[in-house]
Amino acid sequence: MTISIARLTAKSGVKYLLKTTMHDDVPLTPSDATSYYMKAGTPPGRWIGSGLAGISRERLDPVTSDDATAVFTDADHPDTHQALGHHHGKTTIAHRNGEEIQRVAVAGFDLTFSVPKSISVLWALASRDEQQQILAAHHNAVDEVLEWLEESAIHTRTGRGGVAHVAAKGAVAAAFDHWESRARDPQLHTHVVIANRVQRATDGAWTTLDSRTLYKATVAASEHYNGLLFDRLQDRLGAVPGFRPPTSRVRNARHELVGVDNALIHEFSSRTHRIDEEKDRLVEAWTQEHGREPSPTVIVKLRQQATLSTRQAKGKDPLPLSDLAAGWRSRAQQLGFEPAHVVRQTINRSHERPVSTADLTGLWVTAAADATRQAVAQRRATWNRWNLLAEAERICAEIRCASPADRRHMLDAVTSAAEYQSVALNAYRYNVPLNASNDIAFAGHAVFEFPGARLYTDAGILANEQLVMDTRNDDGGPAIAPHLADTFLTTGDHSAGHLGLAPDQRAAAHEVLSSGRFLDAVVGPAGSGKTTTMAAIRDGWEQAYGPGSVVGLAPAAASAEVLGRKLGLAAENVAKWLYETVGQGAVHRAEQFLDLETANPASSWQRARTTQRMAALAMQHEQWQFRRDQLVIVDEASMVSTVQLAALVHQARDIGAKILLVGDPAQLDAIDAGGILGWLDRQGKAVQLTSVRRFSHEWEGPASLLLRVGDVAAIQAYATHGRFRHGDYVEMVDKAYEWWASDIQAGVSSILIAPDNETVTALNERAHAELVDKGTVDAVRTVRLSDELYAGRGDTVIARKNDRRLTDDSGDFIRNGTLIKITATPDRDGSVMGRRLDTGKSIRLSSEYLTESTELGYATTAHRSQGITVGTSHTLLTQGCLTRELFYVGMTRGRDMNTAYVCESSPASDDELHEVPESTWLEIIGEVLAAQGSERAAHEVRDEEQENAHSLHRLAAEYDYLAQLAAADDLRTAVDHVLPGLASILECSPSWGAGVAAWRRATAAQPRAATTTLEHTIRSPGDADDLMAVLHARLRLLGGSASDGLDDWLHEEFASSRPDLTEMISQVRRLAAGRVQELKMKVLAGTDPWTQRVDGTLPSVTNAIVRNALLEQIAIYRDRWQIGNDPEPLGPHPADYEWERANDRRQLEAELARLQSTVAARDGSTAVKVSVGAALTNVGWKI
Repeated sequence: MTISIARLTAKSGVKYLLKTTMHDDVPLTPSDATSYYMKAGTPPGRWIGSGLAGISRERLDPVTSDDATAVFTDADHPDTHQALGHHHGKTTIAHRNGEEIQRVAVAGFDLTFSVPKSISVLWALASRDEQQQILAAHHNAVDEVLEWLEESAIHTRTGRGGVAHVAAKGAVAAAFDHWESRARDPQLHTHVVIANRVQRATDGAWTTLDSRTLYKATVAASEHYNGLLFDRLQDRLGAVPGFRPPTSRVRNARHELVGVDNALIHEFSSRTHRIDEEKDRLVEAWTQEHGREPSPTVIVKLRQQATLSTRQAKGKDPLPLSDLAAGWRSRAQQLGFEPAHVVRQTINRSHERPVSTADLTGLWVTAAADATRQAVAQRRATWNRWNLLAEAERICAEIRCASPADRRHMLDAVTSAAEYQSVALNAYRYNVPLNASNDIAFAGHAVFEFPGARLYTDAGILANEQLVMDTRNDDGGPAIAPHLADTFLTTGDHSAGHLGLAPDQRAAAHEVLSSGRFLDAVVGPAGSGKTTTMAAIRDGWEQAYGPGSVVGLAPAAASAEVLGRKLGLAAENVAKWLYETVGQGAVHRAEQFLDLETANPASSWQRARTTQRMAALAMQHEQWQFRRDQLVIVDEASMVSTVQLAALVHQARDIGAKILLVGDPAQLDAIDAGGILGWLDRQGKAVQLTSVRRFSHEWEGPASLLLRVGDVAAIQAYATHGRFRHGDYVEMVDKAYEWWASDIQAGVSSILIAPDNETVTALNERAHAELVDKGTVDAVRTVRLSDELYAGRGDTVIARKNDRRLTDDSGDFIRNGTLIKITATPDRDGSVMGRRLDTGKSIRLSSEYLTESTELGYATTAHRSQGITVGTSHTLLTQGCLTRELFYVGMTRGRDMNTAYVCESSPASDDELHEVPESTWLEIIGEVLAAQGSERAAHEVRDEEQENAHSLHRLAAEYDYLAQLAAADDLRTAVDHVLPGLASILECSPSWGAGVAAWRRATAAQPRAATTTLEHTIRSPGDADDLMAVLHARLRLLGGSASDGLDDWLHEEFASSRPDLTEMISQVRRLAAGRVQELKMKVLAGTDPWTQRVDGTLPSVTNAIVRNALLEQIAIYRDRWQIGNDPEPLGPHPADYEWERANDRRQLEAELARLQSTVAARDGSTAVKVSVGAALTNVGWKI
């Protein structure tokens, strides 16, 4: 991704960016645009964005230290020093527990625009004039993307819970150009720091921007930047991009400039060059100290030392671009590339006319939109417009456009068509009145319905999900009689351990064996004995239906091999099965069979040969078919995509076989669109394994279950038992490695889990170096691996690709994830002999496989560790790198010990924007527990979106926003009636929003007294510093008690002259009234468990009308305050700060107590109405 995004805090702000700029002034006027070439450092920052008028700056004005401090650190106007909204660092209330905490404010967001590597290489080798053309193209693309973001993503939110999206007057941003990476490779990039302050277009008030939308838009912005940049480079230099396939397993396919060789890209993209330079320096120093050249073993140790030392931050002394460019050109020449020749073969290549809007046709747009939608649907169960925009840009990556406007028009056309082809999961609820003001309408819709938040799916995804659910509900499948299943599970084969099944395992096995459903699911947390349960099910099924009646499938070849070995059955990976049954394998066999069937052999022996081939093909076809009454176990089912599951279900159901899904949706998810197992689980359609048996320590099972659901109580449990260690990145990497190595040395099976591939590589290199030092690994004769490291005899490597051509001495093929110990020195052809660590079988790895698909196998990532059980696990945790699911996997691999090493500082980045730790170890773990990464089924998302959109919780917030607008209009009119022009002054007060809310309540309760109070306060202000604060305090005294109920805000009167506002209030009231009727019907149905609990507390003589009225009020309360599925009628007690909810609860509790009296229960009336409107009129919104 060529644009990354990171928060900048008020503590660190842009200090680093200012520190690296040139110390003397370098004007960025066109005539002096290359004057930075001979200066040390980078050019001064420049102001950009369309919101600069708010801070009295113009585009391209230099960013001074004082200006940056005022805007980013203090949130002040740089000239007047008036606050831009709230100052940073203000003490706030943590709504989780009401505790006052000092929060580090978010000062802004750093969007780093990095050109693709081939462009950096061209820029490094080009002349000064050509460099300037490339830099200008980059600047053009950056400016155009920021403009696009301002129109589509940079806005603000207001109202209760940010319910309304409101337009802003543009971004206030500072741009800083940088030339190099930490390794001092060419890396042209620009930091665009967007201030976390924008002005609302509605009233000019300063507020924070909507960062959630900005984050969602970043990937689309990145793809858009690529397209715009390549457009500008073709226009300025005639350079064209071309598709580059992945150069290794960990690198994605991408587009790079035609003419820039991959060898140059590699040279300037890898830390290898800097490591080699440092290693050579260390070798020379060692030689001088010892008087001889170091041995290969010592060289390995010196290279490891160089690897660690070059991970530190780049040099503090910036170099002039001229010096940097001279070094880059020298490196290219050493590699055999003449800089001028590279430039000549890269520029002036384009001979095609760029595309304009006039070239677009409806047919092309429809086809491109279809390709876009299909590509997104393959990877996601649900998506939004940002996902479609990003994919549309990828689809159009090789199309060059004449202008930014042409490109945007093309993308909008394709994306809008893809939206139309998709199935919307959340419908628009409001019809925006014509000529509606910008405080009601935004981006063509109501402010409550931002188009970028709309979610979509695909008709095919919905159909596949429904097929799986329908199959789960179909009880016409094969089964074992319940009494026979019970007999088997209680008196079965002792050697199989069935008598040792725990109650939950026995119950799960019994349910699967006897349910008669075509599909069942078993869900269990890590360590709950899923394999043991599957073994019991397999034995029971085969006892009833015979040997071979159970087959196994798994998402990966390695996990399929493990499943087959543990359960003693034939197992295959899902992709291979589908390839051979409905994919190209089946198609190829069918074509061969048809060719043979239509052939006309001339001789008898040819006819015999044809018959034999046809018989063999038919048998191959039969081998890849399910059988009637067969049980198909799909292990790790959460990692199987919806499309794959639907295909398996279709095959099984057609033939009369049963599917059993086994897994844990709280662990790793499918790479492609998934979420089925989690949906079945949350719908109560899965059998549960509840007891955790893996861990040696009794406390760890319950603690792991807390971790699984993201309960922060898990932190205390693990911390109490010393399972968390924390410190800076380097220290934690050292500690994790040392503890892991100690366990391995002691003969304990252990796993070392790193958060990213770079850390995995560093840990693997360290392990290799230490084994060389101990003499257990040969460092003289080695082979190069795909991770750019080397392995020798004694090293452990991991296979990263299935290859059915490479087989061990038992005939079994090599699988992705197989660990192999190299047992001999390399042969002349570069191949090596190794021993599989899982089976002990010998295998020869070819030189090609080693260099393309093999890595050192000491450390791993959490993604690769699922399914592994060892004695101890050691998991490195860095901020932002793991989801809850990945962390849970890492912390449940070990039976005896699972330890997390929390890095409170990140690895040194290319630009150290954060000079102090941003978060404590507790905060980092808390963020991980909150980062749920598993996908949800489209049906589930649709139901949730529709429920949330029509809930009283949502509608109350929307009504409050509109009512506040009406009350504000009324207050302005009243104030200006007393003293014309005063209202515009009072609106600038921080108390304006709360004052409007107080005015609204006071005029409803005592309108004449409210007007009198207003007049008196304005005419006799005294020495008040903030007249609005005084007015607010006095009006609050007139507001009276809480609202009498929902009816109050359904019929509240407003003195508004705005027809658009009146119409919107009417619409939200209609939606609320409809929701109330829906809740009443649900109460009458009596299906919710909480209604039964209420009935259990009421006397049997309770009047039915009274009872129903009470239940209706409780249902309104639950919907208003998002009680959810809590079986307690009133849910959990409100927190201290939730005083409105607490007031509602007290009224309902009083009514419940009253009705529990037999006399009151016979009374035909209720004494309470839930004050759903109380929260709406006590606190105003203004941020």
